[in-house]
Order: sequence, then C-alpha cells, then structure tokens
Amino acid sequence: MENARKAWYIMQKDLRSEKKYLVWSIVYAVYMAVMVGSAVRGQMEAPEFISPVTDGLFMLFIPMLGFYFSRRSFKYLSEDSYTQMLAYFRALPIPDRVIILYRLLQMFMAFIFNGIIFFGLMYWVAEPMRSGMSLAGYLAFSLTWIGYGLALSGPYMYFEFSNHGKAYFRATLILFAGAIVAAIVIKICGGNLLLYSVETATRWKLLSPLMWVMFAAAAASLAAFTKMTLRTLRSRDLM
Repeated sequence: MENARKAWYIMQKDLRSEKKYLVWSIVYAVYMAVMVGSAVRGQMEAPEFISPVTDGLFMLFIPMLGFYFSRRSFKYLSEDSYTQMLAYFRALPIPDRVIILYRLLQMFMAFIFNGIIFFGLMYWVAEPMRSGMSLAGYLAFSLTWIGYGLALSGPYMYFEFSNHGKAYFRATLILFAGAIVAAIVIKICGGNLLLYSVETATRWKLLSPLMWVMFAAAAASLAAFTKMTLRTLRSRDLM
C-alpha cells in the first residue's frame, strides 16, 4: 500500500509538471481517431475488399494509447531521458517496485484518457460502425482492442526500462515491424482482424470471447513483463 501511495504521488507530480505536453496527447488521440476511423469506414463500406491497412493501423497505434506525451518522451532518443529518470529515482532512493507501479499507473491512466477520446471520436467518424453496432457492442469492440494494447504495453515497458534510448528505439521498430508482418500474414490467409473483432463484438457484446481472451493475454503479458522488468532494474547499470 505504501508503494502504491508513493507511485501515485510521483504520478501526480509528473502530471503537474507536464501540463503543456498533455495537449499533444489530446491532439494525437484526435488525429489518430480521424485517420483510423476513416480507414475503418472505408473497410466496412466495402468488406469484400479485405485490406491489411486497417489491421496494421490498429495493431501499430492502439498500444500507443498507453502513452501520454511528455518532455521525457520527446527527448528519449537525444537525451536518453528514461535512463536519466531511472538514475534520478535510484539516487533519491525510490524502490524499483514503486517505479514499476508508477509506470503501470501511467499506462492505465493513458489508456483511459486516450481511449475515451480515440474510441469516442472514432464512433462518429466510422459511420457504418455506429449504425451497425449497439453501444454495448461498440464498448466490447473498444475493450477488445484496449486489451490488445495492454498486452503489447508489457514489452514496451520492458524495453523502455531495460535499454538506453537508441536500443529502445530499435526495439520499438522491431515491434512495429512485427505488427506490419502480422497484418500482411492475416491478409494472405484471407482474414481481417478488424472485421472479425467487429463481428464478434456485435454478436456477443460484453460476453465477446475475443474480448476476454485479450484481457487474459493482457493480464499474462503485464504480469510476466513486470517481473522481467523488475529483475532487469535491480541489475541494470545506469551509467
């Protein structure tokens, strides 16, 4: 409980000092909602033309909803800002478990904040989705993809805390490439993950098996990568 209180205090201090950067988080979420929503609208208006573009966009950018913009995120490559942050926390000293809890708090709050903006606006941009799905179905669809985003947030957190800036950038590119390859493979196999998630959510609503599978995958990923990250933090040289 004490660790959680300390993590929440760091989180509040972070938000107060980064207010001007948070505007960019809103701009990003709005931009992505319009861009992705337009692609979704085109796919749903012509479902016979299966395109990997919508799958690729969702698989690439949904995990990014787990971040909010800050000076640290803008400077991680040029100044290795995440490593500097860890060194500062270690000097205070702040326990590694508090740092992990702080990062998880960041993640969940970003998904709530960005997710409401992104999925709320996309609901209006992608008109066929709005007319063809109930609110419960659309909520299930949104939660399915947030579950996917949380599952991918585990590796992002691990690479963020276990590498210097340039190595973290390379790891991010590998994750991006993996999402692109997965979207192409799904297309070659004749599938479309977006349409499947829409159909499953429309049919089952909050009982959607895909949604619950994604939640289970998210829980397993975060549990595994939290342990891996904590173990890495304890032994990492921050010089």
